[in-house]
Amino acid sequence: MDEGRNMILLFPSLIHFKSDKERENFKPRLHMFYQQRVIDVPDGLPKWSGINEDSELIEDSPPEKIKEEERERIKR
Repeated sequence: MDEGRNMILLFPSLIHFKSDKERENFKPRLHMFYQQRVIDVPDGLPKWSGINEDSELIEDSPPEKIKEEERERIKR
């Protein structure tokens, strides 16, 4: 576990899912710390420079996600 961040790092291939719906819950939704990446991952998911939503979206993120995030920042 990650010291109170409600996060666990593991390999989903080690989990035996009972259904496709359960497997869907483990699909990636975003990338964090993408600026420190070792390889590019052109998968269409949002890519954050640090911790998601507490950092900047990187240019490789989907355009609609970047626009949505900018609208949210203006509201704050």
